[in-house]
Amino acid sequence: MKNTSKTTTDLIENITNTKGRFFGLYLTNGEVLNAQYRSQTNSYITVYDRSAKSMRKLRKTSVANATV
Repeated sequence: MKNTSKTTTDLIENITNTKGRFFGLYLTNGEVLNAQYRSQTNSYITVYDRSAKSMRKLRKTSVANATV
């Protein structure tokens, strides 16, 4: 479990450092987003989904990977 938590923390840190650029966001349910970071809370991250042209609020634990 500790390793997964560290990985999630590193992913969120990388996402917050994108500085407004779009990036690929892979979720644990298999969904892939072309996203732009907007904000975060302790448990959630808010991104703009470029394909759907909408804001998405996602649990941080649902983020599997990100290509920045």
